[in-house]
Amino acid sequence: MQSIRARVLAVLVVSLVSLALGAGVALADEASAHYRQGLAFKEQGKIDEAISAFEKTVAARPDHAMAWASLGHLYKQKGKHDKAVAAYEKATKLSDKNAVLWSNLGMAYYRADRQDDALRALLRSYDLDPKNSEVNGNLGTLYRQKGDNAKAIKHLRAAVSLEPKNAVFLSNLGIAYRNDKQYDEAEKALKKAIALQPREAQFHFNLGVVHRYQENYEAAVAAYTQAVTLDPKYEKAWYDLGHAHRLNRDNEQAIEAFRKYISLVERKDPKAAQAARQDIEKLE
Repeated sequence: MQSIRARVLAVLVVSLVSLALGAGVALADEASAHYRQGLAFKEQGKIDEAISAFEKTVAARPDHAMAWASLGHLYKQKGKHDKAVAAYEKATKLSDKNAVLWSNLGMAYYRADRQDDALRALLRSYDLDPKNSEVNGNLGTLYRQKGDNAKAIKHLRAAVSLEPKNAVFLSNLGIAYRNDKQYDEAEKALKKAIALQPREAQFHFNLGVVHRYQENYEAAVAAYTQAVTLDPKYEKAWYDLGHAHRLNRDNEQAIEAFRKYISLVERKDPKAAQAARQDIEKLE
């Protein structure tokens, strides 16, 4: 009798295990199908459909790191920064040694205005892959914004060393040097950036700021003029151009630049426009 019961129990256990395994395989197959569908939608630019497919993927398989990563990327595109953070956090927990995922999480934190968390995640990515130019560039920019010029320069120099023809890295390095009052180095970096992308108005503007700090007002006027020529609606460049003309004792040109600045900002920022009018009154 005992033997019969034991055999029956054994059969039941085997049956339950088989059912569980079968259910697991079915869920895995379902997750794979949703994931492939999500990739296809993503390739076609159908973001909402791709998100839906990847959400079904992680519902069937919560340990699918790449589906979470894809969700993070798509949430970022939709501007849903908190959701992007949550998805990338899931991905990094499942794939802790993936430098790219940590980098993506860092930038998701950054866009969600969580700078300390961004720094922590980017440093984790850097530890895993210190030769990644993008991570070095992002770390440099973040350190610059936090006021740590030494670390900003260190990482931005590394980024430029890895990608010598990346104009954005060079421009950010120039700004870091400028913040550290290394004006000659800042000028060199910004001129290299301009040589690579001569039609980028912001690079000329940044060079104008450096020249102004160097008290080379004629060069500052030339750089600011180039900035507003490339981007006639560059408000701050028009104001700084007026200021540079004033420092260069060219009041007539200063007034003209300030008036252009006022025409661009008076509707959205009346206080700034009024301040510029006061500048003009002093010059007149």
